[in-house]
Amino acid sequence: MNNEEKILEILGVIQSDVSGLKTDVADLKTDVAGLKNDVAGLKNDVAGLKNDVADLKTRVTKIEITQENVILPQLQTLAEGQANLLATLAPKSRVEALEDEMSFMKSVVKALSQEVAELKKAQ
Repeated sequence: MNNEEKILEILGVIQSDVSGLKTDVADLKTDVAGLKNDVAGLKNDVAGLKNDVADLKTRVTKIEITQENVILPQLQTLAEGQANLLATLAPKSRVEALEDEMSFMKSVVKALSQEVAELKKAQ
């Protein structure tokens, strides 16, 4: 085998390797193009998410303002009203004592009414 044949054989091997590399590079280009599309889609998604987060921040701010200016003062007013009611209400023990006294008074009035009725009959 002379030098020319060896060189031709080496060139054949190199050409097959280069054609394999060309195929691999073409595949890589296709993959990179797909990745570029995916990244572009992700950028659009992130932009949409940023808009959504901005909207949520605005809504939360409105909710906080409403809570601070409307709801909390109303709750405070309710709490004050409840405190006033509790201050003016008679304690349960006092109400129970009055109910017992009232029950006793009813029985006394009933007994006295019966005595008055008997005295009227006796006249």
